[in-house]
Amino acid sequence: MLAFGVRRIAAAVLFAACGGPPASPPKPATVLPVEHRARTCTEAAVGLERGTVDVRSPDTSIVQEMRAHCTADAWPVAAIECFAAMKPGELGRCAATLPDALREAMFAALGGIGDDRTDLATAQARLETLQVNIAECDRFIGAVRTVIACEAMPLAARASLGREVADVWSLPTHGLPADAVRRMADTCTTSLAALEQHATASGCGL
Repeated sequence: MLAFGVRRIAAAVLFAACGGPPASPPKPATVLPVEHRARTCTEAAVGLERGTVDVRSPDTSIVQEMRAHCTADAWPVAAIECFAAMKPGELGRCAATLPDALREAMFAALGGIGDDRTDLATAQARLETLQVNIAECDRFIGAVRTVIACEAMPLAARASLGREVADVWSLPTHGLPADAVRRMADTCTTSLAALEQHATASGCGL
């Protein structure tokens, strides 16, 4: 029994020493199509720059800052994929794939460029993703989105209006007591009436 075991081990050693059967050639690495590869933060940042080229001064670049935000904040895969393929006008759609805090951080970085066109685009994207869940307030925000898209109003005024409304209403409203909800609804109704007057005077009637 022991001898048989020794012979078997010796045979195995001899087989290994002689090299055994010829090795099969290595299989070529599988190359996934581009659309199946995971995108990177660099690609997301480049996509963001490409997708906002029409709302930024040509001498500004956001690649480095957006890549830093993506990396440090660990943007979700869905957001990276969306931004990497983003086209002009899709900032709001892709921003919606980020959690609230990360989205606001990205918008703050974009808003720091100091260009009215960028401020307006950022405000529009913020308002696209903003839902208060109070009917009167959501109607007011929808009206603001319509007004700031009207080119009859000066660009700086539209950017300022959009930014101010987004800043005020980007607050948690879930779980508020009934009296607070009523006050907010009344405020939004009053604000909508004032906005309609201002819009009509500016040639941007609702």
